[in-house]
Amino acid sequence: MIDEKVKYLKVKDAAGNEYLCPLDALKTLDKATDEELANCVEAEVVGRYSSDHEVVSR
Repeated sequence: MIDEKVKYLKVKDAAGNEYLCPLDALKTLDKATDEELANCVEAEVVGRYSSDHEVVSR
């Protein structure tokens, strides 16, 4: 069994709130839809568990 961390990308919604989204949940890297944001978590929440998540840059 391969133990790989899910890779996340930081995106913003229309109001400017930051989210971390799994790369495979996004159709484009520039803008996330409300449907895609349903698979994401607020960036502030993830900060407490940052060692469990790999955030990638665009």
